[in-house]
Amino acid sequence: METHAHHLHKAPGKSFGHYFFEFLMLFLAVFCGFLAENIREHYVDMRKEKEYMHSLLQDLHADVREMDTTLKVGTMSTEKLDSLIYMLNEKDPDENAQTIYRLAPGAGRVVGMSFSDRTSSQLKNSGSMRLVRNSNLSDSIEYYWEEIKNDDFISDRLLDLQSKATDLTVQVINNKYYESPDASKPLERSLKPGAKLITSDPKLIAQLSNRESNRRVVLYNYLRHLRITHEMAVRLIELIKKEYHFE
Repeated sequence: METHAHHLHKAPGKSFGHYFFEFLMLFLAVFCGFLAENIREHYVDMRKEKEYMHSLLQDLHADVREMDTTLKVGTMSTEKLDSLIYMLNEKDPDENAQTIYRLAPGAGRVVGMSFSDRTSSQLKNSGSMRLVRNSNLSDSIEYYWEEIKNDDFISDRLLDLQSKATDLTVQVINNKYYESPDASKPLERSLKPGAKLITSDPKLIAQLSNRESNRRVVLYNYLRHLRITHEMAVRLIELIKKEYHFE
């Protein structure tokens, strides 16, 4: 009997190259997806960074305007305060009661401000300062925030001294001698003729002078620091505008 060789039909085999190609395609798909996600996150971070800096820029402009006003009021207050202390120390308070009454409102003006913290709070609380890629800019922002802390600390001290000085002032100055012609402008008060001090007790006058002198020292220091903060804010505004091409 004739023996026939049977040809065995097998499914086509897969070579190493085939598996490598499949692996490469899978790797490229995962890598491209990872790369696309990184690009998307980078784009989102850049957009957030720019939004934060635009918001911070608005806050800085508000701070500068507020500091301009505070420095103006503070300078006027120190001038009045200098004259008031001179009157309390060098002149007879009773004979110069009219002058003391005219100086007291300006000398007693509250000098202080609140810095805008809308954007700074968001950046600090969310850890978003990491988004600021320019290290020089990031450092400048941090330095500005530190200076604000110093200003706020001095401001609190100033308000405390002003409160203590006011406690003595109300024992010397009688409000009945003031009148406000325009109710919408209570700070613009005129003085009635014949104003007299409630008391000119030397001990009380000396205490008031001491309180006002202490407040003057702290006020000078506060205004000095505020001028430094003002310069930092202006430089920071220019730095942000240059970095992000803001108008």
